[in-house]
Amino acid sequence: MSGSPATILVTQADSARAVATVYTVSLLATVPLVIVAILAFVLRRSSAEGRTLVWRSAIAALLVVFVGRQLPLHWMAWVVPSALAAPLVALGRVQVTGGSGMVLQNAHEGSSLVDALLVVYVAGVALVLVQTIGAMIVASLRLRRATRVRGSRWDSALDDARRTLRLGRRVRLYIDRRATVPVTWGALRPVVVLPSSATTWSGDQLRIVLLHELGHVRANDWVFNLGARFACALYWFHPGVWWAARSLRDDCEIACDDSVIAAGVRRSDYAELLVSAASAIHEGCVGRSPAMALTRSRGLRARIAAVLDVRHDVRPLRRGWATVATLGTLGVAGPVSAVQLAPTRDVLTTLMRDSRWESRAYAVLGLAQRPDSVAVARSAAELDPNPHVRAWARYALGERSSSDIRSVLPDRQ
Repeated sequence: MSGSPATILVTQADSARAVATVYTVSLLATVPLVIVAILAFVLRRSSAEGRTLVWRSAIAALLVVFVGRQLPLHWMAWVVPSALAAPLVALGRVQVTGGSGMVLQNAHEGSSLVDALLVVYVAGVALVLVQTIGAMIVASLRLRRATRVRGSRWDSALDDARRTLRLGRRVRLYIDRRATVPVTWGALRPVVVLPSSATTWSGDQLRIVLLHELGHVRANDWVFNLGARFACALYWFHPGVWWAARSLRDDCEIACDDSVIAAGVRRSDYAELLVSAASAIHEGCVGRSPAMALTRSRGLRARIAAVLDVRHDVRPLRRGWATVATLGTLGVAGPVSAVQLAPTRDVLTTLMRDSRWESRAYAVLGLAQRPDSVAVARSAAELDPNPHVRAWARYALGERSSSDIRSVLPDRQ
């Protein structure tokens, strides 16, 4: 990197702000995740479609929180305790150092670490996005080589499944020789790709498979699972986000199982089909079983248990619940996305006793914004032994411009 030291440090300060934003977002993301975890626990014995709606709300909330953090409107919440505030303090030191335009002892090492963290985060986002986009490209290429199937047998089974599920959208049906399980994707023009073994399926087997796959189409599972992948990219370091995305996929499969049962398929017959599919997997006959459409996700034991449980509600949710979930998501994610987290007053006042001027400068920026501690900031503006801290205190109090910060004495005291 070329340029003057001041230019370099300003860039490092920007990196510190970016990393601080990512850290803040990760803390904020925990709020909707905790809420949906509680709801999922409460609804654990209810319909899978209800839990799916909860997980979808979680994914939507995570995306809203991330986008909302990029907007300029925020309100300060002084709620971060000492243990969680340590990263914010460390990043704040880099920001005030860079904002002063001074090359200080050990500043370069801290800034290099911040730059490295930012690079790691961007690399993680890129890795997940590349995997997702790559999978979509591969699926598109494979679709070009697949054979679209038409005819009375296929059209009749497809139309019957659409009528049963009250699905108005047209669905294209393909057969791919290299496919081992049915695959469904697409939003505006949904596609179902069947393995070549589908040509040997009985009419009942084909109906079950299409009911399951068109259940995904009706519920727009492809769209929400794609959104979950984007959420995993943005929050790749947060295990709770991956857990929510995985739970969404699992409950989507159970919800589609429920749609098959609700369509009139006997529970015992459907469970037997799932067990046969599991046996085929164990024997290595993956491409020969039509029920592989029903077993491509993990958690087969839980799905069989749900199918056989007569107390398990398979009725679809009323449309009003989707509206409730949307309003609830916006009601939680909107305010959360506008929060600017900051250390508590006790943490900031403790930092004022730190021997490092960078810690005191970061603390005084926060104290100046609190009505109950602005007096501490005024005292620092007059009495702190370090000119950098005094300059930052006056800047925070609105008594000096940002250019005055860069004109403070270069000597560290």
